[in-house]
Amino acid sequence: MPTSTFVHPLFGEVTFRTANATQWVRGDRISFIGGFDESEIVPVQIPQLAAVPGSDAGTLPFHRRGHAQLKKAFADIEAAGVLHHIRTCAGTLNRRLRRPTSGGLSKLPSNHAFGVAIDLNSDDGSLGASVAPVAPHFIANGFTWGADFADPMHFEVRKFSEPVDAPAATGDSTFTACLQRVHNRGRPPVDFLQALVAWGRDAPVEIFQRNTAADIYTSVVGVLGPWQNDLHRRAAMLEVLRVLGGFESSWDWQAGRDVTNPSSNTPCTEEAGIFQCSGNSMSLAPGLKELLIAAGGDGSCESFIAQTKANHAFALEYCARLLRVTIKHHGPIRNGLIHPWLRRDAMGELMRCVQLG
Repeated sequence: MPTSTFVHPLFGEVTFRTANATQWVRGDRISFIGGFDESEIVPVQIPQLAAVPGSDAGTLPFHRRGHAQLKKAFADIEAAGVLHHIRTCAGTLNRRLRRPTSGGLSKLPSNHAFGVAIDLNSDDGSLGASVAPVAPHFIANGFTWGADFADPMHFEVRKFSEPVDAPAATGDSTFTACLQRVHNRGRPPVDFLQALVAWGRDAPVEIFQRNTAADIYTSVVGVLGPWQNDLHRRAAMLEVLRVLGGFESSWDWQAGRDVTNPSSNTPCTEEAGIFQCSGNSMSLAPGLKELLIAAGGDGSCESFIAQTKANHAFALEYCARLLRVTIKHHGPIRNGLIHPWLRRDAMGELMRCVQLG
């Protein structure tokens, strides 16, 4: 059966397979086999749809991170007096490939498969064009209207508003935004966040200053910028490390080599630690080997592995300095996978924590 991988703008890299065993079929059923946590699709109650046919009395499966904005859109529609334009609901969750209204074949999953889309008035004889009066309220709440691609019944989440799933109680009130999920890696441990902030408060200024290189700041400026000052850039680096640690190791300081990488077979090519850096990266910039020696290593790849796993401050600073030189060493950055998970509110929280130190 066809299997494919693509980068979703909200969820990053996902892998799926289709139901048909031999060929691509328009609108075929799909199942996710990696990169997407389907347990995040849970029922949300939309009281404005309680009497609307097809809505299951207003109870719709929808991605948890989109609950707040979906409810807000319908509340705004009701307050504006245009709710009567919604006459039927064709649902939200549907695990299938896209079905372009042109009749063509798409090999990409529908956003209905992710639980971030809803169809209204599909049976009005005009593909749902009768919902036009409510469209501005969806758009104002972070949705794209399908009229942009000849599918006016359709609304899909363009960007998430503040997530509604509160982090589990940790006994530490310092972090809230920083404890939100990162892709399918879970939530950052509080002890990691504490170590991140402790390092960030005292880290050398030159790590965060402007330069002319195409580095991590160039890569994420569209998500976390534009840069206001060095404190802003410091907090942005911490946010990158927060998310990168999740992608690379699920925040495991002791993580070993990537067993799926056939070139990871020598001490110098073996990935190590929370950010999965390898010893051969020391050749990418002057000062990286000296940083290892200053931390207590002897400059060898073996000592790099040991220090990366045992010395948290070294692991953080080494990765930060490496990211000022290149983003090619880390696949999740190089391939744009971390970018949908970088959060301005988490960056702001980290900035406040650094300032309080």
